[in-house]
Amino acid sequence: MSANRPIAYLYSRQTLETAVVKMLEELVGGIWLAFGAYVFWYVVKAEDFQPLTLDSLALTWRMHKSQTGCKSSCVHDLLIRDNEVVGFRCSCGYEFLQKRLITQRPLIAPMRSNLESLENIGGMANSLGLAYANIKRI
Repeated sequence: MSANRPIAYLYSRQTLETAVVKMLEELVGGIWLAFGAYVFWYVVKAEDFQPLTLDSLALTWRMHKSQTGCKSSCVHDLLIRDNEVVGFRCSCGYEFLQKRLITQRPLIAPMRSNLESLENIGGMANSLGLAYANIKRI
């Protein structure tokens, strides 16, 4: 061989084509692997907030008090997202957020007429025996 020929000419054209095809196959295989990992995460792990009705919020807080022996007399914060109650933070430091997997169907939505404004939440929560100190948006 001549010393003036580029390195690409050391290999036959067929060898170069197979090398390029092999690299593209590995690249496409890596992309499919990454896509499969994303789909697995989406189906198994991705979560979203689930709105709570005030009845279920009061029940959850009472269960927290009875199971942990919490001595607080009221919920410290109501956690609100998109004008819907999604959880609470207790004075003892316990925080509850209602979540569900993205792929699950949402439970029956709370009655919008009861949660139209944040001012209505106070009266309804007090009527259920659920006192709170603050409303916090998350």
